[in-house]
Amino acid sequence: MMQLLPSHHHLWTTLAEQVAVPSAPRNSLYQSIQRRLQSHPAGEGGVWSILRQRADPTRYRPQRIEGVIEETLHEGNQQITVLRSPSGHYLRLSPAERELWHAMDGTKTVAQLATMGFVRFKQLLPVAGLVESLRSQGFLTDKPLGIYRHFRRHLEQRTAEGLGQRLLSLTHGRSFVITNVDRFFDLLYRWIGRWLFTLPFAVILGLLTVVGVICYFLPGVSGSELMSSDQFAFDVLMLGVALFLTLTLHELAHGLAVKHFGKQVPRAGIMLYFGMPAAFVDTSDIWLAPRHARILVSLAGPLCDLLIGSLAAIIAWSAPETVGGVWMRRIATASYLTALFNFNPLLELDGYFILVDALRLPNLRNRALAFIGGPLWQKIGARTALNREERIFAGYGLLSTLYTGVAVVMAILFWQRQFASMVAELWSGGLIGRLVAIVLFVLVVAPLLIGVVLAGWGAVRAITSWLVRRGYTRDPLFVASGFGVLAMTLGWLPLQFGLSVETGMLLMSLWIATVVVQWYLQRDYEGAWIGRALTNFFLISVIELIAQAGYLILPDAVRLWSGMEVAGYALLLFAGFVALLDVDLQQQRSSQLMASAVLLTLAFPAGTIAAELIRIAHPEYSALWALIAALPVYSGVIAQALLLPLLISLYDARLFWSWLLLWMGILFQIGSYLLELLPAWRNTPLTLALLVIAAGLWAAAWGTHLVTLRSISLIGLSWPLQAALGETTRLQDAFRHMYVGLYRLLRGNYGAQRTRTLDDRMDVLAATANWEVTFDRDQVRIGPTVLALPLDEQGARYAEILRYAVTILETLAGRTFARRAFLAAYDALPWPEREALDRHCLARLPWAHEISQAFGDAREARIRLLRQIELFATCEDHELQALAAAFAPQRVAAGEVILRAGEPPRGIWVIETGEILARNGDTVQELHRGDYFGELQGPEVTDCEYRASIESELLYLPPGELQRMLREAAPHTAEGAELLSRMRLLERTPLLADLPRAQLRELARHAERKTVAARQIIVRQGRPGGYLYVIASGQAAVLRQEETAQGPRGPARLVARLGVAEFFGEMELLRGTLPVATVVAITPLEVIAIPHHVVKQFILGGDHVTNRFEQISSGRLLELRAQG
Repeated sequence: MMQLLPSHHHLWTTLAEQVAVPSAPRNSLYQSIQRRLQSHPAGEGGVWSILRQRADPTRYRPQRIEGVIEETLHEGNQQITVLRSPSGHYLRLSPAERELWHAMDGTKTVAQLATMGFVRFKQLLPVAGLVESLRSQGFLTDKPLGIYRHFRRHLEQRTAEGLGQRLLSLTHGRSFVITNVDRFFDLLYRWIGRWLFTLPFAVILGLLTVVGVICYFLPGVSGSELMSSDQFAFDVLMLGVALFLTLTLHELAHGLAVKHFGKQVPRAGIMLYFGMPAAFVDTSDIWLAPRHARILVSLAGPLCDLLIGSLAAIIAWSAPETVGGVWMRRIATASYLTALFNFNPLLELDGYFILVDALRLPNLRNRALAFIGGPLWQKIGARTALNREERIFAGYGLLSTLYTGVAVVMAILFWQRQFASMVAELWSGGLIGRLVAIVLFVLVVAPLLIGVVLAGWGAVRAITSWLVRRGYTRDPLFVASGFGVLAMTLGWLPLQFGLSVETGMLLMSLWIATVVVQWYLQRDYEGAWIGRALTNFFLISVIELIAQAGYLILPDAVRLWSGMEVAGYALLLFAGFVALLDVDLQQQRSSQLMASAVLLTLAFPAGTIAAELIRIAHPEYSALWALIAALPVYSGVIAQALLLPLLISLYDARLFWSWLLLWMGILFQIGSYLLELLPAWRNTPLTLALLVIAAGLWAAAWGTHLVTLRSISLIGLSWPLQAALGETTRLQDAFRHMYVGLYRLLRGNYGAQRTRTLDDRMDVLAATANWEVTFDRDQVRIGPTVLALPLDEQGARYAEILRYAVTILETLAGRTFARRAFLAAYDALPWPEREALDRHCLARLPWAHEISQAFGDAREARIRLLRQIELFATCEDHELQALAAAFAPQRVAAGEVILRAGEPPRGIWVIETGEILARNGDTVQELHRGDYFGELQGPEVTDCEYRASIESELLYLPPGELQRMLREAAPHTAEGAELLSRMRLLERTPLLADLPRAQLRELARHAERKTVAARQIIVRQGRPGGYLYVIASGQAAVLRQEETAQGPRGPARLVARLGVAEFFGEMELLRGTLPVATVVAITPLEVIAIPHHVVKQFILGGDHVTNRFEQISSGRLLELRAQG
């Protein structure tokens, strides 16, 4: 040990020597960066300036690509230029846009292009939009990245619609392209096609069409069958070949028409259209041709169909019994059908494009459907006359909607009467027939089913969104009625289809929907006793789904599936017992209990009668087996008797309707089961209808249950904003309102009996824990002992009480409802009470942290909303916080009137979400988020009626609170009102009318209002002024004297008179010289004075205001010279 000490001492000595020696300088990361920055100084403005310049769209320098083909067209009185890029994209430009396109050489910015367009064409051109269109279509050297488009596409692919679209793309829309076909169409047009576009051929075509249609409908042709029963599969295949040949000739006609007008056919090929191969020809180059050429190209295809069909019909009439005659009749049928569909303008085929070009209304279908979706009914309600374009939109949109409904009905009838029987006949026609049937199912039926499902899902989402926006989903009776009517309507389908695959698929779909909805509901009832009953109902639905799938897939194993249904009914009995344990029978009247007793009494004779009927219908059954078979009837009636007390306890609750639908569904299920056991009624349409109605009512019941829980009603949870004496009072009010909110939400959704249970349990807890707080229904009384506690101890006491209240809610209604109710009651609190509860209570509830965080986010969002409103533009941050706390949320239903015309405003409203229509006579203005109306808007508010078009959320400030805020909490709001009046005046000035609101706000912020007496000089010729003036009221005269070397001399001449919203003082700003005229007030004058250095910011920024200044000032200077 002693021998190791020297070495140990040597170690510390070495370390000390190394520390004492100064270390060599080391190159650190930050020193390296500093040296690089010193040796490579940043450019002017630094990196942020470069980033700002590159991110500024006005400084972007667009540069056009090479190889773009231009074609100038004259349509009516308009001149249009069509561009075609090397990649095959087309864009239509106006003459002004064409000039801008030629100026895009990479040297001019977007702002400079806008200035050039304004100076040359005396109008503001949408340069930014034009540049974006050119860039997205590949006409500029910069290629669009489309980051958000890729993100959106990636997210859509993860949805159900995205999966369906991917499956649909396997057999629909997939194309096989052949390029470099223009040479082929050139040769075809030179040898054949050019003779088809002559007047003699048009006459021949007309005669052939008339003769061919007559021949087609003659008995020898129209009376024969398209497909024979002997060679059914072969005939189906040949009919498909005939359709393919017809469509190929149809597309060739389009291509020849394009060549007739000297344009190119860049590509052609074959595409899959719902599994069926179809030829296509790219005719997009015809956009470089005039309108009549586009119409003829669209017309060429259907005319070719008529030609082919007529020739085939004439041949079929002349040789009806030959093989060629049969083939020609099939080709004629295919050609006439193709022509009929293509001439239909309500389908987006050739007839539609002919109509679009004839009316000069591009995108007609979408615009028409959008017009009848809203604006049409608003105009009808306002009794406003429709112009020509609107009449076309209305007529086409209504016809398209009607045609869509008719087409759906015809498709269903075709499936039922033709296609389904054709597939069945193919399946029974041997190996070839089965192969054809499989091909038809994979290529035609499956894509159609996917398309129908996607369309149905889209319609469901659209209808649901529409119902939610208008608040209909908050009415459980409306939801239950809709689902119930749908279930009863579906029961009509088995009366049409009978025992078929369609009926089996319908039953399976209904039970699948039931299982999915119940699976979602399982999570809502975690922690509640009634959740055990819902678990049993979920298992019953799963058993029914498996049984119905078994009946469809393995119909021979009837006993197995019947046994599963018996097990399901046994579970139904158990679910009824569990539900009964959740009901306090002591709270029910004797008459209500008597109804359950009567049903329990009827259960035994009902089961006995059912067993006897089964034994008579099945003599081979023993008495025991007959009793087992009748067990579901007995169990079902008992389950209904056990569920009746629960149903009665919910008579005043929103969930009553969902449980009523379930009770009715069990009743229909019992009846359908009994009829299924009787041979005379088994698989009859009536029995199948009862089965479908029962499944539909189960799905309707749980669907209504889910919608009701997801849309908690806030009726009765509106608390007035009252001035509180302090933080303690606000906390006490917040606690009372929170508990009352929880109580009322439980009562509204689950009825009075459960709220009585909540009241009783809270009374017991209050007495046991010595809370010194009493609960009497929706009344909360805080004892004097608690009122005397310090603020933090009161907060802890209230947090403890709320925690127990939420725990009891979880046992009564489930964890999800308890949390949703807590959040809803919290949202209903006035803003100051929320803040008090947030500070002193929610921090003590761990699971309420998210609510507290969400409240902070909502408060910041509300402050940001107020910051964007011009009225509060001058308010400080603490004033905005006070305003955010003072505004009370107000929810208005669709169609509700907030302020009527002629009424004095009673406060101020700010739109947070939704849409408000301001109607002044026939004029309707749409107000959205950030807009406001009310007391500070001015006296003209009484001329408008403000009505919510959809369910909207507003922020409301009462008049008394508004005046208090103006005096105390937010005095700068008055300055905001003055700022707003200046902005309104600047908006009325034609020079500044099109400025963005942000720039107008900055101008108004730097401006000042001045009052000038009559005959007082405002601007003196030859002396600097430094302001641009806008007249708010009064009149001014512009006077000019002769300019001499000594200054203005001689008599003053009147040059012009200026009135309201006109301006002066711009010459000094633009020319950089002294004023060239004198401006004198004729009457008492009120002006808005804007310093020149503020206006220069817009001029130096390349804004279009510069050009307006130059245009107006140049005109005025010319007038001065003319008069001088």
